[in-house]
Amino acid sequence: MKNVSACLCMLTIGMAVSIAPAFAADGKTFFINKCGSCHKSGGEASVFAPTKYASTQWERFFQANKHSRIKDIGSLLAPDESTAVKDYLKTHAADSDQPEAIGLK
Repeated sequence: MKNVSACLCMLTIGMAVSIAPAFAADGKTFFINKCGSCHKSGGEASVFAPTKYASTQWERFFQANKHSRIKDIGSLLAPDESTAVKDYLKTHAADSDQPEAIGLK
């Protein structure tokens, strides 16, 4: 019985680890596909990459809800998508271990 419990525990951990990268990829996908409607060349807002700010700057930006003063993103992103984008931007910020300079075109 202990072996079955140990196997189930390891399987659960393995599944959680394999899901995490997919969640991060979704944040990037949402960023490109949904945020890109405004943040691209010729769009309403400036083109930018996650490395535009440090992770703490991204955190302050979202805590202050500055984006909603410009455009209501609630109509563009579901709450889980918004969370994924925020996580993507902070995870790939200028001061992160994985900076990403992707810009929207």
